[in-house]
Amino acid sequence: MALLKTVLTCCALLKILNRLLKPWYSPSPLRHLPGPPSQSWFAAGNLGQLFTAKGLPFHQELVDLYGGMVKVYGFFGDEQLYVSDPRALQSILVKEQDAYEETAVFVDTNRIIFGPGLVSTTGVIHKRQRKLVNPIFSPSNLRELVPTFRSVAERLTDVLANECRARGDSRGRRVIDMSEWMSRAALEAVGQTVLGYSFDPLDSPVNNPYTRAIRELIPTIFSLSLVRQFAPFLVRLGPAWMRRKLVEWTPNAAVQKVKRMSDVMHQTAVDILEDKREGLRREDGGMSARAKDIISLLLRANEGASSGDQLSEAELTGQMTVMIFGAQDTTSSALSRILYLLSIRPDIQQKIREEIRAVHTSDRQLSLDEISALPWLDAVLKETLRLYPPVPFVRRTALQERTIPFTGLSGNESAVTVPRGTTLFLGIAAANRLRTVWGPDATEWKPERWFERDLHHKVDSTLRLPGIYSGMMSFLGGKRSCIGYKFAQIEIKMLLIALVSRFDISPTADEIVWNLSQIISPSVRSITGSSAREEKGLPLCMKLLEENEV
Repeated sequence: MALLKTVLTCCALLKILNRLLKPWYSPSPLRHLPGPPSQSWFAAGNLGQLFTAKGLPFHQELVDLYGGMVKVYGFFGDEQLYVSDPRALQSILVKEQDAYEETAVFVDTNRIIFGPGLVSTTGVIHKRQRKLVNPIFSPSNLRELVPTFRSVAERLTDVLANECRARGDSRGRRVIDMSEWMSRAALEAVGQTVLGYSFDPLDSPVNNPYTRAIRELIPTIFSLSLVRQFAPFLVRLGPAWMRRKLVEWTPNAAVQKVKRMSDVMHQTAVDILEDKREGLRREDGGMSARAKDIISLLLRANEGASSGDQLSEAELTGQMTVMIFGAQDTTSSALSRILYLLSIRPDIQQKIREEIRAVHTSDRQLSLDEISALPWLDAVLKETLRLYPPVPFVRRTALQERTIPFTGLSGNESAVTVPRGTTLFLGIAAANRLRTVWGPDATEWKPERWFERDLHHKVDSTLRLPGIYSGMMSFLGGKRSCIGYKFAQIEIKMLLIALVSRFDISPTADEIVWNLSQIISPSVRSITGSSAREEKGLPLCMKLLEENEV
């Protein structure tokens, strides 16, 4: 512990000294940019406002008050940027994407927790991994996963239907925490389709250690947001065994919790990978049906790749953990938000129900093409992901000095030279709400906007966001865009079809608040006397529809 404290103290002193002296020998090119004052120069600057559960209003205020290129402060006066301007995002994510990379904090922390997967590698290694993984999410492979998604959706609705029958009121209604169920269903769906492994039967209390670990990971990591800023220094301290000891000796409950969750996820991935290999050996011997889950496909692709392109054992387990982690919380967040919005907009809920009924018959299931062609379902998904993306921001580091164009608050075109090493917040939610892109009603939830022919030409036809999905930033863009975004769309739509087809969903009297823990999640706020408390969850009133209503 003494060594760790000494190293952290030295790092802090060097940073402070550099910040004190730098303005004298090198005036900052960011000094003229607008932005909020630092809350504390010697502490975390504005990071305490950005990395907090109640930080969503602050993220939006930055854009509303200061525009699409805003200066914020990190530790010891470190000048950083909060970017939501379309021209700037185009430059950072697409035009000059090789000049920007994930922050060292993000990469090094993820490598410790997940191993060398897609979210913890950069440069040539990341490109090699993505080259092998990307074809796994081809349309033909995703089509093969539809029956598995459907099976999970049917199991979920059967359990909820039994809840309504057994414990519902006289009208067959039952208040159910749908955030909990969306989390469970999303994990089971991704477990079955990615790993061919069941984490949760959906018919009993959760007791799988992996399930608990993956669900608690994001909030725990977010609680360590400020501590994580020192990860790049710590990962370079001596050999791996020494770093492990330093973590074990760290007297912080959250750090120890992350360590235990990381160990559980890693060991589970190792065990499943060995089972998958045994399954492939049986396939080769003609003794089993051909597995269609993502990891089986990846193992086959890896065996057929050249030696220079193949993934190592650590990289394979890293991909497994990252895929589960990346798909579970984001999907459950999106599903929870959509269900809440449909509960307060029964008119749109009914439109989706009617369009499903128009194409669905009792003697056959909807095909993927029919699911993709449901206009109101598609519009609701797009509009929710636009206005309420599960991940509201990401960060990047400038690897080289670059000049970024942007449009100032006055509407004039401008540019700023960004020094090497500058940290940039890319405001996903902020960009998705720009009035210059989406029109004066940009902050309203209006699924019908997706039926408009000239959706992206409302204000300025030259302003386009560089996102890979429907002109929005929810799945990012460029070389580090979400590799499984089509997978996520299919999963969300199939779960929604099952739920809306069988249940009428309405709100309760509870006050629902949405908190930031890197991924947005709902909580119930209650007031007792002069004190307020929050408990994670999304209670909704679920009423099982009668046969003639379906």
